[in-house]
Amino acid sequence: MKWSTFLVLLCLHCYGIYAQSETFNAESYRQGRMAERLYANAIRTIEAKDYYGALQFLDSVVLLTPRYVPAYLERGKIYFTKERKADALLEFQKALSLEPAHGEALFYQAYVRFAQDTASVRSSDFDRSIVSGYTSYQVYYYRGLLKVLEKKYNEAVADFTQCIEKKGDFAIAYHDRGTAKYHLGDYQGAVYDYRLALNYAPDMLMAYVNMGDAKKRLGDYQGAEEDYTQAIAVDSVNSVSYNNRGGARFVLGNVEGAQSDFSKAYELNPANCTIRCNMGNVLSKSGDYKTAIDWYNQGLELDVTYGIGYLNRGLTYEMQGMLSDACADWKNAAKYGVAEAEEYLKECTK
Repeated sequence: MKWSTFLVLLCLHCYGIYAQSETFNAESYRQGRMAERLYANAIRTIEAKDYYGALQFLDSVVLLTPRYVPAYLERGKIYFTKERKADALLEFQKALSLEPAHGEALFYQAYVRFAQDTASVRSSDFDRSIVSGYTSYQVYYYRGLLKVLEKKYNEAVADFTQCIEKKGDFAIAYHDRGTAKYHLGDYQGAVYDYRLALNYAPDMLMAYVNMGDAKKRLGDYQGAEEDYTQAIAVDSVNSVSYNNRGGARFVLGNVEGAQSDFSKAYELNPANCTIRCNMGNVLSKSGDYKTAIDWYNQGLELDVTYGIGYLNRGLTYEMQGMLSDACADWKNAAKYGVAEAEEYLKECTK
């Protein structure tokens, strides 16, 4: 009797411990599985662009499992998509409070700050996400953009190249790599990249404009004129395209075409200093010095630091025999960084 009682008591004791442990694990497991299902539903709902419905699923996920980092990430992405940048940033910061070295969360934290205030972010902010193992093409693209802003153009080229290796059809990355090469003086390389960008995005306005600028640097004004014409075909109300095509036509000797382009650019953007001074250039070339001076005056009122405007107004004064006025303008041109003005100033010391 004593022995059988002992057996019963022993079995009850073992069963009690096992039952308590199983109950606890089962509940945790059940909650985890439910959270996973809700999260999967949220992802499907996001793919259907039902962001409100997705947020409801994600809210349920974090109620069940408050340490479920992917849910905070997806909520942050939705908030960013809905232009709620401050809320998005908070979600990514919540994710990082749980996993400080989470590479994707580090990327999106920097990305949102980049969208809020570019000046508040450094390329090193994206370094942290890469070091943490998040190596999406987007990381290299945005780090490359910041390298351009930091004037680290060689490093920018390297980052855009990394981005392109990961996503070869990313047109804007080719364009921006071309811009970095342009700043390095590699105009051939810039033209090559702008063409690649246009392969993937045939209507990319600034690729045509910037390719035209690079060709001008190479002395290919005819090619530049063609690129600006393509830009105008894409967007007929962009003043930059008309202004730059006017400049190419001016060099090619098409004064009438240049004046037509500058007039159109002025119509579209009358408060632009460069356009007004370019009108001065074409009128001076035509011999209408008085009207040209008026246009230079208008332009320089808009931007008193526009050195090229002073240089060309000075040349127009010189052609009218007004050397003292010319010398005053050339001094201002030199003051505002136009090296060519130093040669003209020699005329003022004779």
